Amino acid sequence: MPPLSFTDEELDSLTELASALPPSSRDGFLQMVAGKLSAYPADARGPGLVHRIAAEAQRDLLKGAPIAVGSGGKCGRSHFVRSERR
Repeated sequence: MPPLSFTDEELDSLTELASALPPSSRDGFLQMVAGKLSAYPADARGPGLVHRIAAEAQRDLLKGAPIAVGSGGKCGRSHFVRSERR
C-alpha cells in the first residue's frame, strides 16, 4: 500500500479518534483506516472523508472491545465498552 498523505486537520482528527482507543488497539485502528482509504483514489478524497472513515473504524473497534478500567479495583475485572445508538 503506498503511503498516504493527510492535511493537518485530517491528522488532528485521526489523533483525536485514536486517543479514545486503548493503546493496544491504535495500530489496528490506523491500519483499518488506511485500508479503507486505499479504496478511494487520492483525488477523490473530499473534505470529511478521512474523519468519516476514521469515526466508523473507531465505532467498530469500540463495539465490545475490552478496555481495562481501574486495574487496581477490588474486583480486578475488565469492563467492556459498548456503543449504543439512540
